[in-house]
Amino acid sequence: MNIIHFYHQQNELQARYVGMLTQCTRQSMHMDAVQSLTDMKQAYRSQHYDILHIHGCWSIQYAKAADYAISEGTRVVISPHGELEPWILKNKQWQEKMPKTLFYQRQTIQSAYAVIAMGTMECDSLKKLAWNPRIETVRNALITKSITQDEMVAQLSAIYQKIMDSDPVHMMTDDTRRALFTILKASTAGHPQWLQQHDLTSLSTAQWRQIMHYAQLEQIESFLNRGIRILGLKAPDTTVHNIPCYLPVDYTQVKTIAASIGNMFPTENERLLATFKFLQRQLSSHRLTILHLLELEREIREHDIDEGLLCETLEENRLLTFASRLMGVLNYFTNFEEGLMPVAPLQDRQTKKITHLITNHLKI
Repeated sequence: MNIIHFYHQQNELQARYVGMLTQCTRQSMHMDAVQSLTDMKQAYRSQHYDILHIHGCWSIQYAKAADYAISEGTRVVISPHGELEPWILKNKQWQEKMPKTLFYQRQTIQSAYAVIAMGTMECDSLKKLAWNPRIETVRNALITKSITQDEMVAQLSAIYQKIMDSDPVHMMTDDTRRALFTILKASTAGHPQWLQQHDLTSLSTAQWRQIMHYAQLEQIESFLNRGIRILGLKAPDTTVHNIPCYLPVDYTQVKTIAASIGNMFPTENERLLATFKFLQRQLSSHRLTILHLLELEREIREHDIDEGLLCETLEENRLLTFASRLMGVLNYFTNFEEGLMPVAPLQDRQTKKITHLITNHLKI
């Protein structure tokens, strides 16, 4: 894990704090520290960083650093160091700066994966401010004896790992994502022919951990495990059910299609019509997930469908275009064959939006 710290060059306490962190974590992770945006960009030319840890708040440089890091695929964590306490916000000096700084300051705090308070009072103040719901508390060993340096570093390291384990699909390499979709493809198709196209035997334990964690969060473990069996792969014995991670505020357990619409339908066409109606409702409420797509593909593959009648029924219910877009989305995620689709796939701007919604289901 590669961490880069950004702090104000004239703040001696922050300099000591960052220096202590880099010294204590030298054996467990790579850490660099910079004091300007120019130095930060220079550091990025030779090193990718997983996390940018910003110390302090009231500088446009911090906001620019956060924006730059996010554009580079780096996740941001912020330690305000008490600079968002109520007495500072009410101070006349800050009141004069507030119109200029609040615009970017709030946005910067909101974009962070976590905000780290250094005590209960600061934590309470940040909760009342309500700019970011992901607030952690790690006391500062430089100013209190209630925590040791080792304890402080261990708690910060756990937060860093929690950030890295959040929204795992966006932390995957291209190879890991291809492996994930290949396994899911084998699961829905029911045969292993795609193994010849991708070497999945060389996946590392870390890659498997990401894949299995994503499957657990998206509730597609049964599909993943079936694909693993079909492809004859041997996944490591990795427990992912208790991995701490951050989830979107509106994250809820996904209801399967069958649990939502039931199983009592006189024909498969009527079941599919009810399925598409349900999926359209899920999309309108931004709750359409990859689980629903895999269930839909399995339903289409495993049952006989009167395609002509289904298209007529979908058109009568104003669902034909939506169904075509879902076929386009399925083609992206599992390379679902067009010859097996009950309606022709459609690739347009709305299809891309649906794909984006499903891909970013776990995004903070």
